[in-house]
Amino acid sequence: MRTPLLLFLGMLNLATLLTGASAAATLDQESRFGALVLILGSGLGGAVLHPDVRRTLARGFNLRAESALDLTALSLTFWALGVNLFQALVLSPRLFAVAQSPEIQLQLQQSYLDILVFPLLTFLLAAFLGVGLYTRRTQDEVLRRLGFERPSWRDALTALLITPGLIGLAFLTEAVWRVVDPSGLEQVGSLSELLLGDLQGVPGALAIGIAGALGEEVFFRGAYQPRMGILLTALLFTSFHTQYGITLATALVFVIGVVLGLVRRYRSLNAAIAVHFFYNVVLVLLNPVG
Repeated sequence: MRTPLLLFLGMLNLATLLTGASAAATLDQESRFGALVLILGSGLGGAVLHPDVRRTLARGFNLRAESALDLTALSLTFWALGVNLFQALVLSPRLFAVAQSPEIQLQLQQSYLDILVFPLLTFLLAAFLGVGLYTRRTQDEVLRRLGFERPSWRDALTALLITPGLIGLAFLTEAVWRVVDPSGLEQVGSLSELLLGDLQGVPGALAIGIAGALGEEVFFRGAYQPRMGILLTALLFTSFHTQYGITLATALVFVIGVVLGLVRRYRSLNAAIAVHFFYNVVLVLLNPVG
């Protein structure tokens, strides 16, 4: 199994690296940095396939250098970081321009099905399979590995204490953003409303709250963080939220990712899910751009 896996990861990263090299040669100067990030991400994703590189990195993380699963996770992490940041730096600015077309706007609108399939089902499936459901672990063992516990009043109290602070930070970020880049804030707000489509009001808030909190927390804080640590998890989590480009909101998402990581480590996965859920629901209902 190791040889086919190495070939797959090598070909994936090589193809992405070549795409980045082609983009660097053809894109304008402003977008070239994004292409270089794509090259760096896929280059690192390929480099960890070498045993010496993998052993060196394993010392800094809770990884097993000879584990095929950990190898895959580490390689795909660097690959995903490169791809997501390339999208944020190169593709997202172009999205703002083409989103003015009514035909494009109709294609961009998300439905409840989009929300349920990704991130909810995709992240849940990746998390449960990634920690070895029915291959290395039983169902009960998987739930313990992910960090699920019996809900407690401490989880609810944690959510009640932390969520208002994160919401306040979101509004503060929006206020600062409005001062330093009002046109960028308005542009992101317009695209956000477009992408959300009909996902408004209480039903939309609940759908986004459940999908984001349950799917993302089980994957990032449940499956991924115990191996990769809080900071790398928060960085990868942030990279999946750069559909509007690199903005002040990106820094906010990273801070939220770190806070959720700390909640997961020192309280429970249940508490992290609760904080994420209430944060999403309140923001959708109050509709701040952040």
